[in-house]
Amino acid sequence: MLNQIGELSSRLSKTLLNAQNVCQKNGQQIFKITSRNFSSMETSENLEKIFLQDLNANKIHLGKYLICRLIQKPLHSNEINTLIIEDELNEMENVFLADIIDTTNFLPNYVYIIKEPYFVVKDDLSFIHIESPTDIETIYNHEIYKWQPVEASLSIDELNLLGNQSYSNKDFFSAIKFYSLALNRNLDAKILSNRAAAYLNLNFFYESSKDCQISIDLNAKNEKAYFRLAKCCYQMRQFDQALQALENCLNLNSQNSHALRESARIKKRLMEAKTGDYDFKALINACHDKILRHDIADFISDKIYLDREKNLLAAKTGIKRGTLLLCEKAASIWYKAEHASSVSKIAKMENYKQLINRLEHDPFLLKNVYKLARDNGEFCENSFFINLAKIKCIVDQYSFQSPPVEFVSNFKPEPNELQVNSGLWIQSAFIKHFCLPNTQKIYFNDVVMIYASQDIKESEFLTTSFVNNTDTYQERCENLTNFGISRCECELCEMDRADPLTSERDSYIVENRDRIKKLVDQDSNDVNEGLVYLEKIKYFYNNRSSNKLCLAPALNFCATLFRNKGKLNKSAKIYADMFDLSKHFHYDLAVYGLVEAINDYFLWFDMDNAKECFKKLKAYSLGHRDYFLHVCNAKIIDYENIHQLLN
Repeated sequence: MLNQIGELSSRLSKTLLNAQNVCQKNGQQIFKITSRNFSSMETSENLEKIFLQDLNANKIHLGKYLICRLIQKPLHSNEINTLIIEDELNEMENVFLADIIDTTNFLPNYVYIIKEPYFVVKDDLSFIHIESPTDIETIYNHEIYKWQPVEASLSIDELNLLGNQSYSNKDFFSAIKFYSLALNRNLDAKILSNRAAAYLNLNFFYESSKDCQISIDLNAKNEKAYFRLAKCCYQMRQFDQALQALENCLNLNSQNSHALRESARIKKRLMEAKTGDYDFKALINACHDKILRHDIADFISDKIYLDREKNLLAAKTGIKRGTLLLCEKAASIWYKAEHASSVSKIAKMENYKQLINRLEHDPFLLKNVYKLARDNGEFCENSFFINLAKIKCIVDQYSFQSPPVEFVSNFKPEPNELQVNSGLWIQSAFIKHFCLPNTQKIYFNDVVMIYASQDIKESEFLTTSFVNNTDTYQERCENLTNFGISRCECELCEMDRADPLTSERDSYIVENRDRIKKLVDQDSNDVNEGLVYLEKIKYFYNNRSSNKLCLAPALNFCATLFRNKGKLNKSAKIYADMFDLSKHFHYDLAVYGLVEAINDYFLWFDMDNAKECFKKLKAYSLGHRDYFLHVCNAKIIDYENIHQLLN
């Protein structure tokens, strides 16, 4: 016995040293793992057992699974998580987990199944590489005697009590272990409901909902199971099922105050989804309080439909400008502001990692995400798999930034800590790119509302611009490649391709823009430099009668330089010109032009022109009246005191 323990200690020391060497080498950027984005698409029941001694170097062992025990807590270094495992034959090996995999549920002495292991031998190191969280599963019901926990000999009641104690101590993983050991002996409705509560506290919504449903099947009068099922369904945005579960709960106890409160909340979500009627004041106030994630339902107008052949949203009937077409909460969004230590993190990559861990416990979300790849074949009713390569492609192609909601009028806005973010909105991803769009997005942190920015004809596709359409043609083309678009067929791009002066114009802008911008940033009043820049760009547009959008930044520069010089009557006129130039295809810039024109006319004591611009702003603005009032309060100087003069 002592020899066996000594041998185990010796092997453990060697393996631990090996793992630490890997971490050290990785920290020196010597050691790198080539990602294959491999994900097993099999359930463990369909695989054949294999042992560590059977693994072949640098091979994915398709059709096989490895059962193992974790020796110690994961080691973490420079985006690599290292586990040390042991198989049934007492062989030990390193396991490298991709950084996207949450390691909080990897605990010493727990038993895991690794599906279709990828075994790597590199230099003097060997390890199993796991990239997808669904490729490694915790198991509590196995027949390996030496790995049975000491608690396995306890009675069902004793295990349930240990589970309850762990739950009270907020040690939910231990609670799940004890409840699972009890359930291995006998399926009990109460213990299933208890385990569901533990899963729910870990945001394992799907696992919790399955336990709730089995508990209800065993005992149809299980009030707690119905309530917990409703909470799971709500978090997975299955509002109809959530309401049904609560109605069953209230049928058992009509005085359940928690169920009554949740029922009212769900009914509000269902009404939002049906009518698109939202509490805009509450949304704006929540944004003001820096609440990044809102509790609302998605809305899709009955005036639009998904063209299955093109996988794009189109108008079912003629749509008037200003119509709300879509409101959607992000499937996943990552904010740097929520992660104080993430100085060098790339927002899109971090959101990808966050999304992967959400998908592991929400198959309904996974099914919707797969729709963006025109393939939901990895999903079935009782099992689902995370295809890393497919989801990475979706995130790369359809992720966008949510611009922060502005609350303070400021001629030179300070950087906003909420600007660094990346989000994925699923329904919005079915809107086609056009540099000259027919829709406008208005963001409330993780919520986007999409309005018709012009009249849309029946069967016309909804369009939005993935790029800044005031950039040069070459810049737009380069930025579109990030979304997998090699050529844009919109009117603006067609005109730029046909215009012989486009290349010369783009070169001039790129060579001089930063110089003019530097003057603006330095509060210069050198108006002549700005005017020369503006007139030169106008010259390059001599062949054009429309879509001269590269003039907009030049107008903005000139207006600011005139403002710095104190010539507010001239800056206001230029800002108003910027509105006229941008109003059809760049909503944000057009609103900005009118607001700044109002501010400068007001400060110049020219109330007649200020009123005229305000009248235009009121007629032009999209969205709810409460949002319009917010824009006025946030961007028009002293609006609270002068609004009666403007109206």
